Amino acid sequence: MMSWRTITVLGSIEKIELMFRKFREVIDTDDSISPELRLSLHATLDERLLFGKERLFDSIGRQDGAAAMPISPPRNNSQ
Repeated sequence: MMSWRTITVLGSIEKIELMFRKFREVIDTDDSISPELRLSLHATLDERLLFGKERLFDSIGRQDGAAAMPISPPRNNSQ
């Protein structure tokens, strides 16, 4: 049985992947975007999608472990 955190993260990943697919459709159907830029945009989307998935899965591991940590560290606004 999966924990509620895992189910929530998997649902979030599904929504993120859908959003990225829609971005890809826009990139692929917009004739004003050059082929070189298309490749670059797709590579950026791939990189960001993988990074986002890793962060979500890492958050499950940290929360299921002894020291629960937020997904993003607190910002230091004193600079």
